[in-house]
Amino acid sequence: MGKSCYEYAIGIITKYPKTEKELRIKLYQQGYDSEMVLRTLEKLKSENFVNDLLFAESYLNSEVMKKWKPLFLIKKKLELKGIDKQLLNKLSDKYAEDIQEGILQGIQREIRNYKKRGTDGFEIIQKLMRKGYKLSDIKKVIKENTKENEEY
Repeated sequence: MGKSCYEYAIGIITKYPKTEKELRIKLYQQGYDSEMVLRTLEKLKSENFVNDLLFAESYLNSEVMKKWKPLFLIKKKLELKGIDKQLLNKLSDKYAEDIQEGILQGIQREIRNYKKRGTDGFEIIQKLMRKGYKLSDIKKVIKENTKENEEY
């Protein structure tokens, strides 16, 4: 006999954390019936093994604040993983300062990389916008860089 739905779910989330939606899909793909999946998810949530809020906080922290990826793209990824838009907006507001710092650092890094490759000016702005950065954030970084260069 195969693993119970609960055992299978624990095996999945010990390898990599999952949102409730992602785990539900995996369990259905494995052939478990709806009632069993719902009971398993409720048990996992009550034991705090599945917690979309903690998952979203951790993912935002990792991707935006530490890896400096565009917030827009990360929000879209989290929405696809089943995280509610309102929850994402609350988290964005809660960590607005840290997120903004991560975004600005990401833009600075991208600008340095593009300049090393010989890309300049408007082309850099276009490339950054295609990656998902906001024009206002790009302008802010460019303005800061201009001020720093004038001081030297």
